[in-house]
Amino acid sequence: MEISMRSVRLLNRLFRKPLSFSRTISNTAVKEEINAELLNSFNHDIKKGGVVPVFRRALLFPTRVALQDDFATYTYADLYDAATALSKEIAALLLGETERSICYMCNNDANHVIVQWAIWMTGNIAVPLTPLHPEEMLKYFIMDSDSKLIICANDFEKVLKPIAKELSKPILLSNRSENSEEKKTVLQDVDLTNKWYGDNEAMLIYTSGTTSKPKGVVWSHRMLSIQIAALHTAWKYSAHDVVLHTLPLHHIHGQLNSLNATMAAGARIRMLPKFTSHTVWAKLLDSDKAKVSVFHGVPSMYSKLAADYDKMFSDSKTAAYVKSTLSSRMRLMCAGSAPLPESLFKKWEEISGLKLLERYGMSEVGMALSNPYRPLEGRLVGRVGVPLPGVSARIAEFKDNMMETLVDVTGDMPDLQISLDKLGLTGSQSIKEFDNDWKVNETKLTDNDVCEGELLLKGPAVFTRYWNRAPSAFSSDFTSDGWFRTGDMASFSQGTFKIMGRTSVDIIKTGGYKVSALQVESALLEHPDISDVAVLGIPDQHYGEIVSAVVALKEGRSLTLRELKDEAGKRLAPYQLPKTMVIVDQMPRNAMGKLDKKLIRQQFGEKLVFKQ
Repeated sequence: MEISMRSVRLLNRLFRKPLSFSRTISNTAVKEEINAELLNSFNHDIKKGGVVPVFRRALLFPTRVALQDDFATYTYADLYDAATALSKEIAALLLGETERSICYMCNNDANHVIVQWAIWMTGNIAVPLTPLHPEEMLKYFIMDSDSKLIICANDFEKVLKPIAKELSKPILLSNRSENSEEKKTVLQDVDLTNKWYGDNEAMLIYTSGTTSKPKGVVWSHRMLSIQIAALHTAWKYSAHDVVLHTLPLHHIHGQLNSLNATMAAGARIRMLPKFTSHTVWAKLLDSDKAKVSVFHGVPSMYSKLAADYDKMFSDSKTAAYVKSTLSSRMRLMCAGSAPLPESLFKKWEEISGLKLLERYGMSEVGMALSNPYRPLEGRLVGRVGVPLPGVSARIAEFKDNMMETLVDVTGDMPDLQISLDKLGLTGSQSIKEFDNDWKVNETKLTDNDVCEGELLLKGPAVFTRYWNRAPSAFSSDFTSDGWFRTGDMASFSQGTFKIMGRTSVDIIKTGGYKVSALQVESALLEHPDISDVAVLGIPDQHYGEIVSAVVALKEGRSLTLRELKDEAGKRLAPYQLPKTMVIVDQMPRNAMGKLDKKLIRQQFGEKLVFKQ
């Protein structure tokens, strides 16, 4: 299938220094003519069990602006065209092989989309990496995923080229010389069918390694398409949205909510290299014609925005302007990946006039539970709502290896058909108060009409396996009847779920990341001056929890927090490093020789509070 139009060939832009390329998109409205035959073909394939991958949906709206980063603005055709060119190189390097893992590291800009689409166009599996991770972790991801190729932008050549050489992996670097002049081009679809994509994997998202080494969560194109359809249904994505993207792209939060669900809707992304509070405030309030209308963030981001708000907009007149601007522009502001404090929920409503929509998700399930888009009164602070379409949620108790179900709530399957009406491309979009039907199948409530236990999830929007790990009947990840054990404690009352915390004290949720205390302890024990260590999660109003260390030193040694972080930073990501530290003479242990973390917390918890 072909669509003729003018497009800028962005292949030379792929890995170059961003300032070597510039492009201007006219503000003149372009008449959009949706290819009805193509749309009908897509929906026919979906009805027959196929999946239309995100990149292929771009063929429905090639002239729409897809993404603006700090260096240029791109239509869907621009991104598709550049991805097509890159896909030919990938296919040549892999000799046409499909279903192979490809690791890649790009900045948060158009390059990321182009590389991801190119990998998918060749029928391969995208594995996003981040420069936040130290060398040893990057090696682990590349080897565990059995990556057949590494792709990186020039900015990360010094990071990945030595690793690729050591691991004997081919690497695709930036040595492009094509010019960037406009030329007549044709968007040519790839050979793989929608039926093929419906049966194959799209990407691996690695967990934070909270209970063991990080595991690659297998995301199929089908799972991704169901998640996208669920979010389109529940949160009313529209082709007219402008989404401010500041999230890391090696996490599902940034991959799904801000990136792929947005592009599947034909909407526009304003992508920043990273979250910086002052920059985000500037984008939320600027006077661009395409004004930001959607923002997805973690509570620590909103906490920083609120703190800077008090410094930047202190006078009442400016504060009123900020509130009026945000309340009129912003269609949706979501929070998740960590608990949202009630004080922050209320503070943000005071600042913006908006109620944050809190939701619950994780690498293995994408987005699973959500407060309602409408009515606003249904967004309850401290609660995460009900199952999204395609997800069933259960609270269960486990005693003597037996599971007792306390409550079972099922969400309906989302409509997977691509609807121009629902995307607002026909001028007849309507928003229903409720567009997410769910039902309670069974309950065993306590005397106060509350049930508490471990949260389990199941459904077509939930993953089924980890990469490179054979399914086992004895796996602790799933129950015998196929429910995924999240490891989170939850309660259900008054028709909504509330997350109570982890079933393990050794999992710390900090700033949207999950951190394994055991993994951090292992890394800290490699420090030559440390003889014993306990890592705890200490409550913090900005981060949810902070990583803290109680340390016993070898005789005659000394250690500062800065020195500890400098050494541990060789093995751990920045978000895994302790923010506070207490040095003790002897570590409390129980009769079995295990760390007595309950006693450690009682004795040293107050000294570990983070004072900014």
